[in-house]
Amino acid sequence: MKNHLPVLILAFIVGTVASGCASRSPVEKRIDKNPALFEELGEGDKDLVLDGEVSEGMSRDAVFLAWGRPDVVRSGSREGKGRERWGYFDRTAVHTASVGFGTYGPSPFFADFGVHPRYGYGVGPGWGYGQDLDFGSRLERSVEFENDRVVAWETRR
Repeated sequence: MKNHLPVLILAFIVGTVASGCASRSPVEKRIDKNPALFEELGEGDKDLVLDGEVSEGMSRDAVFLAWGRPDVVRSGSREGKGRERWGYFDRTAVHTASVGFGTYGPSPFFADFGVHPRYGYGVGPGWGYGQDLDFGSRLERSVEFENDRVVAWETRR
């Protein structure tokens, strides 16, 4: 009988590492990919980033680490100062259903035959019912920068 202990230990280690990677938050993954950006932050900003929060005075890099890459970036000006706004959207599933009523007549081409080769008979009333799943986007969060620092931010309640 073979000794299965080394195989069991290896399986345990692989399982532990794999489960640890799966449970990592998006913030932790961004920090791991950009350690230099995280190290340059002040202690207060580091705590906010780790919590996934944004505050006035934070840098663009801190917002990127906390919230990720924005879905839309808008640039502009207010009172002669350049501004930039980052928008983050939430994509939600939207279920739709529709019912239609109507009539249809024969196609002149198939009138001699009385039946459409693909769609069946071509005379009479008709109705239809359909369901669909679509994805709608809505603005979930936004942050506004002036001189590369946060001057305003919003989140959806």
